[in-house]
Amino acid sequence: MNDPISVANRWIDAYNNKDFATLRSMMTGDIHIEHHNRGVVLDGPDAMIDVMTQFAGLLPDRRFHSLRRQFVSGENVVTELTWEANATTDIEGFAKAGETIRLELACVWTVRNGQVADYHDYG
Repeated sequence: MNDPISVANRWIDAYNNKDFATLRSMMTGDIHIEHHNRGVVLDGPDAMIDVMTQFAGLLPDRRFHSLRRQFVSGENVVTELTWEANATTDIEGFAKAGETIRLELACVWTVRNGQVADYHDYG
């Protein structure tokens, strides 16, 4: 299914399963990504996959969970959920080894023709 909520939920599942091939196939060639409050701005699927792969090594149990609400307006989906991980090593400016990170997020996907063209998270 290519409706925006289904695409956002497939993204969450692929992220949690570290299915980088599926994630990459879900991105437009000019995807724009911002992690607000953390100063991360990325453009293009290669940059996003590089960061996701790196974080999967540093935070092997990182995952989205506890979806609370989802809203759709046209091609935009807003999802309120929790992102959580345990750091296996020190990550400068983010976490110390052994620390549990828990972020309450609002994620916003812009879906065009079944692919994510824009992704922002706040929290």
